[in-house]
Amino acid sequence: MTNDHQSPAPAVRLLPTGPTWRSGLAAGGAAALLALGLFPATAHADEYPSAEPVCQSVLHPEAAAAISAAVTDIGAERDTDFGFGVSAFDGELTCGHQADQRYDAASVGKVIVLGTLLWHAQEEGRALTEREDELATAMITVSDNAATIELRNDLGRERMQDFLDAADMPNTVLHPENYTGLMKINAREELHLLSLITEENDVLRAESRAYASGLMGDVIEEQRWGVPAGAPEGASTINKNGWLPYDGTDIWRVNSIGAIDGTSAGPYRMAILTDQNAGMAYGVETIELLSAAVHDALHADEPTTLRSPLPVRPQDLPLTSDGSDRA
Repeated sequence: MTNDHQSPAPAVRLLPTGPTWRSGLAAGGAAALLALGLFPATAHADEYPSAEPVCQSVLHPEAAAAISAAVTDIGAERDTDFGFGVSAFDGELTCGHQADQRYDAASVGKVIVLGTLLWHAQEEGRALTEREDELATAMITVSDNAATIELRNDLGRERMQDFLDAADMPNTVLHPENYTGLMKINAREELHLLSLITEENDVLRAESRAYASGLMGDVIEEQRWGVPAGAPEGASTINKNGWLPYDGTDIWRVNSIGAIDGTSAGPYRMAILTDQNAGMAYGVETIELLSAAVHDALHADEPTTLRSPLPVRPQDLPLTSDGSDRA
């Protein structure tokens, strides 16, 4: 397998969408942003201007500043190429670093297979079959590749593209051979996918969202590293991870997406996609440094003793490929 990862794209800003933000635009903020080059009116995903990693929030400026500083520091200290996105406080605090850059999905792509399955069943006006339920459960909770292959073959590339179109994910690109782990994803659209699973919308109905959240909440313990790391004790977390080396190398793509609820900060979502890691453990460490910084910033007034410990030590990781490049 060749390394078909694109060259790093410029860092991007994810812009908040809450009421305060909209009123600011009405007062002339849009013109100011255009002048600063932060809000191109017709920008393509690969054409965003350069910017430092940033969070934006009018109502939570201290949390935004803390996350921005952490992302900048981690980006400078770590030899990792990463895309990062956070949405918190109903979208009023929004963060992005290389959020439109495309990365190989690894097993994170299995959530798109799951979304396709649920959306397709809805379109047919039916519940999942017993076999579909069995396969979906194995695909998400233990990242089973045989189950993934059977599901994505049954669904087919056309239905998967139809789901991406319905979900408004135009910059997520399926692999030519439809390999789940080699589709191209980005942090911005992964945050959107998480919102389709956790919030009311016109794409996935309540029962589909509950089903997907239930599976992602039942991921086995050894695969619950990443985004949940450092979350407040007692938080409700859902996640899906991916870990995939390039053939014949120790250079890894390591990804983690997830949503957190049941905390004083309310529900929030996070997507961290990485490439060019010198080993799986290095990629996991980078992700968990970022995730812990987010959790800390959103709960800065709470005792750090109430934070969950980083859940996985390097020696506990499954240091073999997730196999999703052929799933």
